[in-house]
Amino acid sequence: MRPRFSCLLFAALLLPLACQPSRSSPVPAGDGGTPRQILVTGTDVVGLSSLAVGPSGALFTMTERQPLLIELSPDGAVVRKTAVSGVPEGLDFESLAWLSGDSFAIGTEGGCSKTGADRILLATREGDAARVTRTLDVPLSAWNASCDEGHGLEGLCAASGQIVAAIEDAMNGEGKARHAPIERIDPTTGDRAVFRLSLTSTKDEKGKISGLDCRARGDDRIEVLAIERHFAVSRILSFTLPAKGPGTAAPIEPRVLVDLAPYSNEGTRNFEGIVWKDETHALLIVDNQYGEKISGPNELLEVTLPASP
Repeated sequence: MRPRFSCLLFAALLLPLACQPSRSSPVPAGDGGTPRQILVTGTDVVGLSSLAVGPSGALFTMTERQPLLIELSPDGAVVRKTAVSGVPEGLDFESLAWLSGDSFAIGTEGGCSKTGADRILLATREGDAARVTRTLDVPLSAWNASCDEGHGLEGLCAASGQIVAAIEDAMNGEGKARHAPIERIDPTTGDRAVFRLSLTSTKDEKGKISGLDCRARGDDRIEVLAIERHFAVSRILSFTLPAKGPGTAAPIEPRVLVDLAPYSNEGTRNFEGIVWKDETHALLIVDNQYGEKISGPNELLEVTLPASP
């Protein structure tokens, strides 16, 4: 490649990053600015949503429209598909967290008009079957939010014995501020804490949280990775929550880690789940179904994360 063309290409790749909010400086995705694609093989199921990581790097995902839990190897091959029984009627799967052993938490969408709450399903996998054992409600009244049957618990993760849930429907704050409702739940005691996460996109861009991953930072903090996306808006954020104690009304300001917009195929690549692969890399899963249209293959993307400040 001739030097002049290389410079032009480099400038074109940097242009989208220069337009991001001034609160942070996102970095390109992947080594050399290019994420690594990992195709999901061994299934003809489409519309994979959410991503969780379990022991020895095993990955778990789901389908929204079927009560189906899917285990993947680190290289994207399907290891096991497990039907989930006991799902209340009218609920779609939206998010997933691995708790321990064969126990999972599943965030759902639908049904809030009847109960005033979105619901987390606690499920156990037993051999070739899985079943819902308990339900946790996430009341929308905690944020004075109204029900939207199409915007449920789009993000879910677990660390330090706590479940962290993010509701997709964003709330408007003062001026141009927009917030994502976040709740921390102790599934053993039922203790809850409510938070508001500041979103980095404008009201016109309409970014929403579409995936979470958590890890413990000592005994008192939970570090969270999040996806904020809406078509052309695609960003990886990070923030921390207290592992214990009450919530706060003050919005939490995230750090913007990665701008994924250049790799979203003009918004058709819909990132709906994220996990840490290691200290410097994250894996994202793509939901390739929008209505009846299939936008591409079942795939994971591996991206490089910037160093911690």
